[in-house]
Amino acid sequence: MSETRTARQELAYIERKLFKGAGLDKASQLKGEERRAYKLAQVERLLTEKHGSAPLAMYLSDMFWTADEGRVQYDENPSPLLSLVEQQTLTDKEMSRLRLILEIAGLCHDLSLHFTFDLKEAFGIRKTDFWVSNKQLVDWLNTTEYEQIAMHTAYTMKKFAIGVYEYGHYLPAQDELAELFSSEYGQLIRRPQDTDMPPCSYVKTILDALLRIERHWQRGRRLKLRPDLVILHDEIYGVVPHQFDKGVLQAAQELYDYMDREVYCRLTGNNPFGPEAMKLFAKKVREVRSKYLAEGWVEDDSLEFAYLMEHAQRCGYGNWREEDDAL
Repeated sequence: MSETRTARQELAYIERKLFKGAGLDKASQLKGEERRAYKLAQVERLLTEKHGSAPLAMYLSDMFWTADEGRVQYDENPSPLLSLVEQQTLTDKEMSRLRLILEIAGLCHDLSLHFTFDLKEAFGIRKTDFWVSNKQLVDWLNTTEYEQIAMHTAYTMKKFAIGVYEYGHYLPAQDELAELFSSEYGQLIRRPQDTDMPPCSYVKTILDALLRIERHWQRGRRLKLRPDLVILHDEIYGVVPHQFDKGVLQAAQELYDYMDREVYCRLTGNNPFGPEAMKLFAKKVREVRSKYLAEGWVEDDSLEFAYLMEHAQRCGYGNWREEDDAL
């Protein structure tokens, strides 16, 4: 971006480069659903067309903001179109077009960089929640004509869920989503611009995985299983399973009781029993493995064993039974 451009010059450049023939003048007078439909159509186009290897949507976003969440202006050489002083040099018609461009650019920014955004403003969805339990959002993604927008929104939902599960230390769910794989197309679910999967299959793969994990968690709540017990059960599996297994639940319950009694807070302060507590927990895992699980489960060098040890360590530092009140 040239440092010497005025707001008028910058606006003319954007209109010529990205919105030629798009009818911005007329569209800038639209309101309500008509304005939303126009913006979505433009965002879909900008997500589809490329500037080099990146979508044009990202190119437009970069003209105004950094790649940070929250639409942060550049410290050096910010866009003159975001300057109140420069905006005052524009005519009323130019300002109307600029406001529309900024609305489009804002959604391009959030979608292309996969940040959550205002679903009501963007899609007319009342519940602004990126969780898969938001039925209105899921229905919109499954029926919309805007395939690129649907793909980027689904990817944002996946990214959002990974963050939630990471914060809640639900490692099997976090890792499953991070390495989500389509067996039909034989590829990992990466960013929409990095895949050749059909849009409907891409969206469905993500939504199905999110829904399966959510249903599993809710099934645990209906069974009145404590959150740490559900997580222990799934850590033993190494993945989020389709159902709760009686034998695995027994193993998880025995580990839960042991952690509650022998591990909790043992790693805080200068507790001399801390290192020994972890060694004894590893021994307990091996004992429970022999008692309840089939041969080959939770080997010492396995991911499942690592999950359990990390869980015990968090318990040792006092991060334990934090969600019990939610039951």
